[in-house]
Amino acid sequence: MYSRAHLLIAREYEKLQNEPLWGIETWPMYEDTIFEWMAKINGLVNTPWEGGIFKVYIKFDEHFNVRPPKMSFQTIPFHPNVEVSSGRPCVDFLDDYEKWNENFSLSMLLLSLQSLLANPVLKNAVNIDAAQMLRNSPQSYYQMVQECVVASQRVEAGGSPYIGTADSKVRFDKHPPEGVRTAPTRGVVRVSKLSFEDYHKTWSGIATSKTSANAVNPLLESIKDQHTLQKVHLGLPREEVEEQMRKQMEDHNTLMYGKFKSKVSPENVREARLAQLKKMKKIYLAPRQSPLPPNQDIDLAAALPGLQTRDDGNEGWEKEVDDLVKWTNNLDSNAIDAT
Repeated sequence: MYSRAHLLIAREYEKLQNEPLWGIETWPMYEDTIFEWMAKINGLVNTPWEGGIFKVYIKFDEHFNVRPPKMSFQTIPFHPNVEVSSGRPCVDFLDDYEKWNENFSLSMLLLSLQSLLANPVLKNAVNIDAAQMLRNSPQSYYQMVQECVVASQRVEAGGSPYIGTADSKVRFDKHPPEGVRTAPTRGVVRVSKLSFEDYHKTWSGIATSKTSANAVNPLLESIKDQHTLQKVHLGLPREEVEEQMRKQMEDHNTLMYGKFKSKVSPENVREARLAQLKKMKKIYLAPRQSPLPPNQDIDLAAALPGLQTRDDGNEGWEKEVDDLVKWTNNLDSNAIDAT
């Protein structure tokens, strides 16, 4: 099963094969992927770039056509809008995703590069030397363009690209960009049909939700005896994946529902309540000077006989707590605030 980006790229390739562009040739670099292309762009007729042959590397990703592909000249021309070191063309919709439109086709991108060669933009130029030469000495610039054209033809014929002096401003990158495999080959891209059963099996294996807790994963079932495919699909041994899933579920349950401990014993409950009782005694029975006349002082012993020390076993402390709460409700708030 192919991704959305893969299908869109395959459609672009088929369109270019059925409706070829003048002076432009494209092909996937490898038979096992459609995401890396090489294009060959010829200079437009009746322009200084006529006769030039320039190779362009095109790198797609899974976000195509939401985001544009990365494009760079491998035969790097001496041009105000082409970076000397990387060969990257300075085009606004390739650099700024906000200016990219999903309706832009690969044909339009290639035609834009072909037109850019003959129509340089001096504003915000990335090759300062080329921009200054074109502005101050157009004749020298067009002479350099002719040098680029001849050198590109030599490269296409398999010869050395450099002509003239060693400090020539014309650069030709013999190697693809970093991370790109070498030895490009032309291959035919075949888009095969996919049955619904295979489609359902694959997506059921990728899906993160299940119809029921005991639902069987059909993809894992189909590769359970093929360890190589399991390793490719899971990326880790099955045991490690299951352990990671168990830990993730524990973390999820802790975040959603809290971490529950084992059932608390009656002894622990009793100790916790006694600790709470002592804390309440320190808060409400702390020594304080009463602002009332001596004959109006609160008689704590008479007001709350339950606070007296009890030795009648473990059941009396519960009544003591209730009495303490009742006593706090009957306190004179004015007398407490004046203390």
